[in-house]
Amino acid sequence: MKISKKSFLLFIFLYTLSFSQSIQVTYAYKPSNYFEFEENVFLVNGQKVSIVDSIPLKKIKPNSGEDIIIERDNGIKRFRTILIDDLKNHNTLFTFQIKKNNFLISDTVPEIKWDIKHKETKRIGKYNCKKATANFRGTVVEAYYTTEIPVSIGPYKFSGLPGLILELKTGGTDNYSWIVKNIQYPYTGVVDYSTKYIAALPKKTMKNLVAEIDKRNSEEQSIFLSKLQLPPGIGQPEVETVSGNTRGLLENKFEWE
Repeated sequence: MKISKKSFLLFIFLYTLSFSQSIQVTYAYKPSNYFEFEENVFLVNGQKVSIVDSIPLKKIKPNSGEDIIIERDNGIKRFRTILIDDLKNHNTLFTFQIKKNNFLISDTVPEIKWDIKHKETKRIGKYNCKKATANFRGTVVEAYYTTEIPVSIGPYKFSGLPGLILELKTGGTDNYSWIVKNIQYPYTGVVDYSTKYIAALPKKTMKNLVAEIDKRNSEEQSIFLSKLQLPPGIGQPEVETVSGNTRGLLENKFEWE
């Protein structure tokens, strides 16, 4: 079958476009002030995949400025947190461990309403970046993105800016942060994870997961109070609410709450 020159040029254009939208971004990820992990984010064939190893790269001594490098091949059993994001439909699947059992969580992530009217800029590596802010499920986030890489993704569940997110951090008591370490653009490799493993995991919705975490926290609080040996006639004390997110999630308040 003879292929016309017009069809051939269209094929080359689409092929080149698919690779120009393919990228691998490595972030230094800190879910607290004490540990640093590595998060690898891929965009291949229109699908975003994020992979975080359960073994941290560094353990950070508070108030000392000293980083302890952790050996990753020390025989410790580990797993990977894998997040798969359908950017078009805002549907996200991610693995989550509950009592040493892995589950696949489905989450319909609301569109993030970014404020990109800020005047602040900064240079990260060789890229000029602009500031953006948003309130993502009750958590204030600040991001710096570059329009020099026109790929609208970032770490975790973040996307939707007119360029690649190179740095992101949250405000409040629970401090999450990401800073770019390496970029491969365009990316011509494959994403190394097992689709069979993902498909075989037991399933939960995000709403189910949050309810289960809240139930577990309530049960643990009840057990703690029951172990308090109080004098006869004195009722259980009121437990002071602790500031911060007791769920262990970045999100503070969900759309159904």
